[in-house]
Amino acid sequence: MGALQPGLPSPTMIPANWPIIVMDLKDCFFTIPLVAQDCPRFAFSVPSINNSEPMQRYHWTVLPQGMKNSPTICQIYVARALSGVREQYPQILIYHYMDDILIAGASVDNLQLVVKDTVQALQKFGLQVAPEKVQKELPWHYLGWKIMEHAVEPQRVALKWEVSTLNDVQRILGAINWVRPLLGITNDTLQPLFDLLRGDPALDSKRILTPEAKEALAHIEQAIQSRQAHCVHDGYGLQLYIINAITQPLALLGQWVATNNDPLLLIEWVFLPYQPVKTITTRGGNEVQLRGEEVHTIYIPLTKEHLDWSLANSIPLQTALLGYGGTLSIHMPAHKLFMAFKDIEIVARPRCSPVPVSGITVFTNGSGKTGRAVIVWKEEEHWKEEIHVVQGTPQIVELVAVIKAFQRWSEPLNIVTDSQYVCGVVQRLEKAWLKHVNNEQLFSLFKQLWYELNRRQNDFYVLHTRSHTNLPGFIVEGNRRADRLTAPVWATPVPQTIKQAQLSHEFFHQSAKALRKQFGLSWDTARAIVRACPDCQPFAAVRQTGVNPRGLYALQLWQTDVTHIAEFGRQKWVHVSIDTYSGALRATAESGEKAKDVIRHWTAAFAALGVPSTIKTDNGPGYISQKTQRFLQLWGVVHVTGIPHSPQGQAIVERSHQTLKHMLEKQKGGMVGESPQVRLWKTVYTLNYLDIREAAVEQRPPIVRHFLSFGSTDRIDVSSKDVKVWVRSLQSGQWEGPYTLITWGRGYACVSTEQGPRWIPARCVRPALEKANHEDTDKPAVANDMGTADADDRNSSEPHVNDSLEQ
Repeated sequence: MGALQPGLPSPTMIPANWPIIVMDLKDCFFTIPLVAQDCPRFAFSVPSINNSEPMQRYHWTVLPQGMKNSPTICQIYVARALSGVREQYPQILIYHYMDDILIAGASVDNLQLVVKDTVQALQKFGLQVAPEKVQKELPWHYLGWKIMEHAVEPQRVALKWEVSTLNDVQRILGAINWVRPLLGITNDTLQPLFDLLRGDPALDSKRILTPEAKEALAHIEQAIQSRQAHCVHDGYGLQLYIINAITQPLALLGQWVATNNDPLLLIEWVFLPYQPVKTITTRGGNEVQLRGEEVHTIYIPLTKEHLDWSLANSIPLQTALLGYGGTLSIHMPAHKLFMAFKDIEIVARPRCSPVPVSGITVFTNGSGKTGRAVIVWKEEEHWKEEIHVVQGTPQIVELVAVIKAFQRWSEPLNIVTDSQYVCGVVQRLEKAWLKHVNNEQLFSLFKQLWYELNRRQNDFYVLHTRSHTNLPGFIVEGNRRADRLTAPVWATPVPQTIKQAQLSHEFFHQSAKALRKQFGLSWDTARAIVRACPDCQPFAAVRQTGVNPRGLYALQLWQTDVTHIAEFGRQKWVHVSIDTYSGALRATAESGEKAKDVIRHWTAAFAALGVPSTIKTDNGPGYISQKTQRFLQLWGVVHVTGIPHSPQGQAIVERSHQTLKHMLEKQKGGMVGESPQVRLWKTVYTLNYLDIREAAVEQRPPIVRHFLSFGSTDRIDVSSKDVKVWVRSLQSGQWEGPYTLITWGRGYACVSTEQGPRWIPARCVRPALEKANHEDTDKPAVANDMGTADADDRNSSEPHVNDSLEQ
């Protein structure tokens, strides 16, 4: 429950010469009874001495002070007690704030009757008026104000201006803030004090009054001592005087009484926030809230030309005056208060045109990655450009480009930008009040742009256009040229092939090897495209060094496992199956890892890749359940499991988890709003069709290698291979063989032995060459570093060999 009265009632709305009675409720909180069923909610305990007995439990029967909602309950209760009197005497003013009540009427006799009925209404609700605090004679003191017959001024209080910490500054500004609307203390006067609020946010952080702050406090103290506001006069309408001050506009709510010596009655000042939350505040809110009616006349400090143009073109002014039935005037009354502002320059109309102007068209663009702020324009059928190097965010670089354009051209200018942020800033910044931002570089650019806009003598127009479109025309071409100049890759005209490769990588994020194979690029060009991609920088290539048994052809052996991707929400269980021969994989996002989820994944994988002979998994419940085993038997698939709790037996699919997650992260920027499964489909397509594994012997994408192996000529034929190798046993450390090499890759090899295919680490394999010395028939001849047999190394248990198998 929030505050029911966000502000204090203004005493200036009490008509002049009205009699007033101010009363105070005695022990207001403790006279408000609680509802019986709510009393236990206000319970408390009283501890016993030395814990000699259990604590005594009590609860309040009346409203206690100090509770969070106690003030709100008090306001509601007292307002309900006064509601009958308000309805009975609508012509009487009754101000109520907490336990302070003010009653004002046109005549004393009528006021006495209202006070009597008010006291009786309060007593019916159990509320008592403190007789010693009833005020019947002027001056009346109410909520810190001293109310007289015709004016209101703050009560005389001792002012303490000592400042040593941030808390002291905050306390002083809080005390000033409630009197400034009636005394006219402007934001310009308070600015030195506002500046002290910046810096260390700790309340006890040191603060020292600057000379400007001391001067401001002296001015404020004089205003409190000498200034006052006036009470409204019946029969005279309210006027709103908008004053165009030096830094920001302000307004005065007042009345013009020609019969007075000083005809201008100052009712209340209206100031814009020093740090505004929003740019535009519509008309009518404050005065309607104060008096319940709109102002009679609004005085605006504009020329006729400016007013006519604004009424026709300014949407904010049209919105503010919508439904206003009073008088709008541009002629301020003759008064000394308004004479101080007559010399302030008024611009006839904004220079920012809502339609294109007759002048040069300039295209601006910027990139935070390269720090290039680019300006492009066409002059005599030739395109020209200007490039500035700036360090900062994309918004800062874009702002610099626009500022440079305004500095270069003073004549009528059309600016085209693909930054909606910059377009909005330029359109709103002219003659605006700048809010201070913590980013000093950004605030400095705002001030530079503000200066360039306000010193222009010719109109300008700013247009936002979408980038990377294939539409024809001058605007798209100019923006494309500016965009091309922001990146180093596009600093000079480039072949169409490189552009296609870069666009392809921006969408799929395939590897440099895949780009080289797909587009026929050089290694340097392909690697430069990958290095220039910010989405690929955090992910380094993974070197495959595992020795898991693999299939000798497609669909011979799969590995299946489940990984978790938390951002997928309810579908965070991602099931992955990979063919150990081709590297082709299938991934589906499921809502769990039970048997039904495993079966659903395998059914989709079979449809995409085919039915494997063997699937290897861990011993998770979803894989070894009877339901899963019946499914595999129905499809004729052999199921094997690895060593329990050992992920090394599933190293191939485990490694694919990392590859899959890295690719998902790379492609994340272009898949905002897509479902988890759609994101997975794009990632799987990239890995299957556009990627070439670093360890692949054949330079083909996995899906091509997968389906080509279905023909017998593409399978590995052991009998056709005549490569002999020596193999070192991991148990005995002795060299065995020679065996026929079936296949190999980075970190692994497969040889044909009497017991069948055998998978071993590549470091344990050496090529078997002809012997250089036929006298020794017990030791194998192996290749040395020069590629010939070395008699000195024959007896070594770990001979020097050519490591070509590991390359």
